[in-house]
Amino acid sequence: MMKTRWPEAYKVIEKLENAGFEAYVVGGAVRDFIRKVDANDVDVTTNATPNEVKQLFPHTIDVGIEHGTVLVVLSETIEVTTFRSETTYTDFRRPDAVTFVRSLQEDLKRRDFTMNAMALTKSDVLIDYFGGREDIENKIIKAVGDPAQRFAEDALRMLRAIRFSAQLNYSLEKETMEAIQSLHHLVAHVSMERVKVELEKIWISDFVGNGMELFVSSHLANNFPGDWETYQNCWRGFSSFGNTANGWAFFAIMQPHAEVESLLSYYKCSNAEKTHVKQVLEALEQLEKGCWNLYSFFQFTEEVLIAASSYARQLLNMEVVYTAEQIQQTKATLPISSTKEVVVNGNDLMEWTKKKRGPWIREAMEKITVMIVNDKLVNDKAEIMEWFFQEYIDDDLQI
Repeated sequence: MMKTRWPEAYKVIEKLENAGFEAYVVGGAVRDFIRKVDANDVDVTTNATPNEVKQLFPHTIDVGIEHGTVLVVLSETIEVTTFRSETTYTDFRRPDAVTFVRSLQEDLKRRDFTMNAMALTKSDVLIDYFGGREDIENKIIKAVGDPAQRFAEDALRMLRAIRFSAQLNYSLEKETMEAIQSLHHLVAHVSMERVKVELEKIWISDFVGNGMELFVSSHLANNFPGDWETYQNCWRGFSSFGNTANGWAFFAIMQPHAEVESLLSYYKCSNAEKTHVKQVLEALEQLEKGCWNLYSFFQFTEEVLIAASSYARQLLNMEVVYTAEQIQQTKATLPISSTKEVVVNGNDLMEWTKKKRGPWIREAMEKITVMIVNDKLVNDKAEIMEWFFQEYIDDDLQI
């Protein structure tokens, strides 16, 4: 009787087997099966060629057919890859050529780590040529075969080893670690976009400290600008609060402020990520000068304030910090939550003063907003107009 753990993957396997092919679940799903946790994705490998797979299933998508991979679309999408071996890796990242093979063992021996080089039949029979199950039980990340060869083939694997340590709380096997330390310079061949993805996966992991300490001790950090070493132990208490941009903010706090913008650009951070980091740094700077005032709570999002408060306590040993609950409660008491709620705008000010548009509008609107936030002015058009003519216009605009 077919199991229901991965019903769609089993349907794919059964159809391939009925057509005379071998097929197995492989990769992270098998690792998670051994660990007794749910798998996010289920991949299938087979000795059927991509064209043979496409002939068996009416709806497929070519996503990497030159490397033997097609997506089989049932009620969910299953990635199916042909057994393959790989030739040389001139760019230390992608194989120069892929050869389809008929042997499962030949396919599995090209994979990165023993815990990812196992296969599972649809009846839950484990195929484990390289001791992956034992390494999982011992919480060890170990390269398949010669670690130097595995990392020379694909330098990204070195970063993946670090990331798995952060996700799983596993240690690196001695020879695997030594190979990374010896070949760390090859990571320069990996695109910065891929490096960024791996770093961010570390930052949202449960054991960030493990990953960041290994990032430094493996010498991989030597290949990237910024001070990764001085504060490496601080990552042990880091929380991303579910936002990878907070990892960049945490990293930025440790750097000279003058270098932050260029560093974020080097690491291919988006404009939104740069803005978030800038706001966290600004909120932190205000906190260093004393307690946040009401306008601080208005000016920054809850997400920015929570991150700044947490990192102030952790990196700067500041005592005047706020809990998430305190931040939420304070923001809830504010008269307005955004500038869009102010009942007057620049057009009103120009109509009242008969003055042309200019920088004075932004200055006036900011002062009105500050007054409202601090409960010194009611957010009412008539009240604002009266205040504007009696107090602001004479003193500040001298009209």
